[in-house]
Amino acid sequence: MTETVIVVGAGSAGCVAAARLSEDPERTVILLEAGEDRGHEPELRSLNWLDALGHRDVFYPDLFATKVQGGEARLYQRGRGVGGSASTNAMLALPGLPQDYDGYAERYGLARWSWSEVQPWFAKLKPTLVRSTDEELTPVDRALLDSGTVLGLPDDVDAYTPEDGSARLYRTADRRERRSSLELWLDPARGRGNLVVRPNSQVDRLLLDGARVEGVILADGEEIRGDQVILCAGVFESPCVLMRSGVDRPGLGRGLQDHPAASVYFSMKPEHRAADRAIPCIGSVLRLSSSVGAGDLHLLPLHGELLASTPPSHGLLMAAVMRTRSRGELTLNPEHPLAPPIVDERMLTHPDDRRAMREAIDAVATVLSGDAFSEIVEQTFIDEHGTPVDALRDEEVFDRWLSTYVGDYFHAVGTARMGGADDPDAVTDELGRVHGLEGVSVWDASILPEVPSANTHLPVVMLAERLSAAHRSGSLV
Repeated sequence: MTETVIVVGAGSAGCVAAARLSEDPERTVILLEAGEDRGHEPELRSLNWLDALGHRDVFYPDLFATKVQGGEARLYQRGRGVGGSASTNAMLALPGLPQDYDGYAERYGLARWSWSEVQPWFAKLKPTLVRSTDEELTPVDRALLDSGTVLGLPDDVDAYTPEDGSARLYRTADRRERRSSLELWLDPARGRGNLVVRPNSQVDRLLLDGARVEGVILADGEEIRGDQVILCAGVFESPCVLMRSGVDRPGLGRGLQDHPAASVYFSMKPEHRAADRAIPCIGSVLRLSSSVGAGDLHLLPLHGELLASTPPSHGLLMAAVMRTRSRGELTLNPEHPLAPPIVDERMLTHPDDRRAMREAIDAVATVLSGDAFSEIVEQTFIDEHGTPVDALRDEEVFDRWLSTYVGDYFHAVGTARMGGADDPDAVTDELGRVHGLEGVSVWDASILPEVPSANTHLPVVMLAERLSAAHRSGSLV
């Protein structure tokens, strides 16, 4: 008997899930995507993230998030269309740290998601990535790679390992263009007769018969029936589909985490200012440990203009807290339930997160004052007005600056997290199956109970690969 599976959302997870599940010719897979199918436009294939970032038509224009308590809601950079955020992100590929996944086992009873369980899957994914070469490094990358010793750390470690130090980044790309979930998984599967890709098909809610899910209802009222529904609509929309369907697990929409990040900008000496758009604008990272965590801070460089400022900005060094304890939530927009949700991230509410951010910014200041950056940088500043970095030594100035300029790393997780049925804050089990319902699962960043110490694309691909294999075999392998 042929099984029909409906996959909702064609992003990092959905492209993988649809491709893997359609490998069985006896299974029909319908991939529904709210946005358009435009992932092959040149700006989205470019190795340089600034090209994708400037292509505003492929981002949600109306998804806003309040970053910190008391702050104003600001745009959240979420990709829209076939490919999702995997087609608009900076292509950075990291697995996270062993303690991230061991924490899932220890704190949430998710023994099958410990590091020993997921590490083989990350090892399988590594050959799909490329690592920055000498030719692909910007002057800012080279300066950061030479700056580990400024902080007493080694230079040029392997970013795929948990070692602190400066490292060349891995990317979801080849030497010519982006190679993410769309290109590596979905595109090769498009010719299969049992795979249907439907863009411009926003899902409103689940089609229910009691506790049994029989399909989905689109925003235009169309009903699509299937044997299984797999939500891969992302950390903002997957919980909204469940909410609009009447699911009332207490943890639904809560547990939201993202990496808080803030940037210090700089104008560069004339011979280093021009940014080469033919190579990645980000090719390295410096990982270090705060006083409240291990490997929990990232310093990330970018060569290019992201801030209109006086003096002019030619690059930046971003500080990100990769192990966070603060949690936010999202709720449906009561006036427009089909619109993006109301998002309150509540970053830096936990004192350890604020302490870690303070130390990360101090590390940025130390690195920028070192010899490697002094050779290429003329002036450093923290805002469009050219306020010098030294101003942040005043704690009141630092707090005001964070409330205005701290952002997220676009790595949200946790709004429908995994856990046992007796865990009131858990929405799904370890296979992503929604507690209390039959025939529906969530396979995306929503189910991760804590944000890993990594850009989330690769962990989400790992998750989708594992759960696709489990769907075929009946258990996690």
